[in-house]
Formats: sequence, structure tokens, C-alpha cells
Amino acid sequence: MLSEEVKSMSVIAGARSDPAVLRRAIAAGFVGTVIEWYDFIIFGTVSVIAFSKVFYPEQTPFIALLLSLGTFAVGFVARPVGGIFFGYLGDRIGRRYTLIVTLTVMGIATLLIGLLPGYQSIGDAAPTLLIILRLLQGFSLGGEFGGVATLLIEHAPKDRRGAVGGWAQAGGFVGPLLGTGVILILRATLSDAELVSWGWRLPFLLSILLILVSAYIRTHVTESPEFERARAEKELSKQPIRSVLMEYPKEIFCVFGMHAGNAILFYTGLIFAVAYITRNVGLSQNKALWANAVFLLAAAIACILVARLSDRVGRKPIYLTGTILGMGMAFPLFWLLDTGSLPIVLIASAIMGTIEGGFLYGIQPSYFGELFPTKFRYLGMSLGYQAATVLVGATAPIIGLLLIESAGGSTWGFSLYLIAILVLAAVSVLIAGETMHRDIGRVDKERNESVPASIGAEGAPI
Repeated sequence: MLSEEVKSMSVIAGARSDPAVLRRAIAAGFVGTVIEWYDFIIFGTVSVIAFSKVFYPEQTPFIALLLSLGTFAVGFVARPVGGIFFGYLGDRIGRRYTLIVTLTVMGIATLLIGLLPGYQSIGDAAPTLLIILRLLQGFSLGGEFGGVATLLIEHAPKDRRGAVGGWAQAGGFVGPLLGTGVILILRATLSDAELVSWGWRLPFLLSILLILVSAYIRTHVTESPEFERARAEKELSKQPIRSVLMEYPKEIFCVFGMHAGNAILFYTGLIFAVAYITRNVGLSQNKALWANAVFLLAAAIACILVARLSDRVGRKPIYLTGTILGMGMAFPLFWLLDTGSLPIVLIASAIMGTIEGGFLYGIQPSYFGELFPTKFRYLGMSLGYQAATVLVGATAPIIGLLLIESAGGSTWGFSLYLIAILVLAAVSVLIAGETMHRDIGRVDKERNESVPASIGAEGAPI
């Protein structure tokens, strides 16, 4: 038994010390996340620009917009189901194979959306099929974060988990940035009529090329060495869903609360802002898309830089700072957008992107992953993350639209809602404590050991 343990530990050390193995894992996580988020987010952008006219032409403009945003939100309903399904699969058969499946499902659903006839061609079947395909997108994306985050931090050296995990999160911004760039090119080269008629399909159809590249990379990455160790030492749980719910409910709640704060900022800044800038402020859709691009670019850069910083100062102080900064922007964000000045709107977008991407989203793989043991790390992260996404992220654009509409155009109600969610995130950070010193292969043991709660003590809250 001892020789087997020594052998498994040597395999892990060898895998983690091989730069080529780590680079392939980072590439698989980054590129795959780019594609998954490109496919998912272009739906949200196109839903505001074209879907109200293509799939809901019989409704009033306001109801059509509400239905389009509702269709976008439907994808979130399937995300917890996908998180549970793929989380279970990933903790039983491995992270690598599971991530290949998630990518395949997303690719097929996105391609079919690009080929889907509109309401004028097949009537009510058009929005019905659109909802079904959107559910498949959500089901697929439900398994993406937990899988990629787990794969990367389990490949990474202990002192680089934040930096390595940050690359996966950066892909979550580069993908939408790529999609926004495609939309901007289409708007610059096509008329509004052409865009609504057939141009909206192109971003979905183009994704097939990106998916083929990502599939090639993912099939050539090795399985997580930490998962291989756990499987060799027979640590894997036969009932991971029941086990994680019974043994780690506090950690699932912490992931839920922390990600709720991130989700409210992300979907407010990226999806709701497009509708608000065009509908309430009066800026063109092109300018709103430029604001999106700035948000995403700032978020991607901050994500990589701050994730690296978390390996030096810890996860807790960075995440807590992000929630406080987000609260501080809840009212000023709309004051800046209401100026109608494009430079000021772009500055507001850059600030929000930096807060959300750098201080919250970028360190989630390392922070969340360090809360759970290997035997159900994929599932544990996915449960809390996807629950927050569907309950907070998915509903943010609709809640914002309804609160502002009911207040006669005033944004104070939605600002207070943003603050309330961020308070929940801050409390969750305080409960989770610091995790950067943990040995992710011994989370169960360290959790049950009595560790002095002194600042800087390994495994102790900071």
C-alpha cells in the first residue's frame, strides 16, 4: 500500500513538473472556454439585436424584447442540470473525457441555431425549437466551469493555482469578445434589414471552425494527475452527489454566494447594459457593442493579472475587495451610462469589467476548487456555481428591465438589488476564509484536523 502511494505521488510530481503537460492543459482549458462562452454569449447579444424580430414579430416591441431576454434566460435553467450531470460524470470517469462531451453538445446546438428557420417560415415551431436548442446550450455550459477549473488547478503546482486557473477564466471573456467583434463587423458591413434577415446566423455558423480546433486540443490533453492519484488510491466516491451534499453543504453555499456577486455584475455589465444603453439612454447598438468589447477586454486583462496576484496575497482579500468595489459602483454605474457620452460609457464599462473579471471571476477556479476534495471537486463547484448562475445571473437582465420600467425609468431599485447580492457574496467570502495554502489532495484530512487559526498558518483562515 505504501509503495502504491509513493508511486502515485511520484506520478503527480512528474506530471506537474512537466511544463509541456501544463501548457497543454492550459490551452485545452482556455481555448475550450473561449468557444463555449462565444457560443453562449452571442445568443444573448443577438437576442437583443435580432431575435425579437425574427422569432417574436407578432408582439409589441417591449414584449418581444422581454421574450427574447426570457429565451436567453431559459438556457440558465438547464445549467444546474448540466452541472450535476457532468459533475457526476467528471468525478467518476475523469475531467478530460467529460469536457470533450460538453464541447460536442455545445457545438451541435449552436450550429443548429444558426440553421433554424424564423417565425415567418414555420410559425410557433421556430421559438419552440429555439428554446430547446438554448436548453442544450445551457446543459453543456453547466459542465464547463467545474470541469475546466478542476482540470487546470489539479495540473498546476501549489504556488501557481491562481495564475493557472485564471487562464481558464480569461477564456470566458475572450470568447464573448470574439463574438462581439464578429457582431460589430456584421453591423458595419450589413444593413439592419440584412442583419435581421440572415446576418444574425453567421456568428453561430462560424463557431463550427473554432469548435474543431478546440476539440483537437482537448483530445490531446492528459487527465488530471490528482484525479489519477485519487482513482489509483480508490478515493473516488461511488455516490458523489449524496456525499458532497451531506459533507460539504457550507462550501456549496459559499460558492453559491460568492458566484452570485460575480454573476450579477457580469450579466448586468454584458447583457443588460446593451438593452439599457439602447432603450433608455438612446445610444446606438453599435456603441453599446463597443461598450461590451471594452468591458470584456478590461475583464480579460484584469483576470490574468489579479489571478497571479492571488498566489501571493491570497484569495480572500481579493474577492472581498471585489465585492466592496462592486457595491461602490451600483449607483455610479447608471449615472455614468445616463450621460450618453460614449467616452464616459466606455470608462464605466472598463471599471465594471476590471472589478468583475479581476477581483471576482479570475480567482474562482483556485478559490472554489480549494474548498473541495478531489473525489467530488468537479461536482461541488458546479452545484454552487450553476445554482447562482440560474437564480441570479439569468434573472439579472429581466429583473433590471422590470424594476426600471416599474420605477418610470429610475435605476435606484436595481442598484439596491445589486448591493444586496454583493453583500451576500461578501458574507460568503468571510465564511469560506482563506484557502491558498491548502493541499488539494488532502482537503478532507485538513478539514478534520485541528489547525491553529493564526494568520499565515497553513490551511488556516486569514
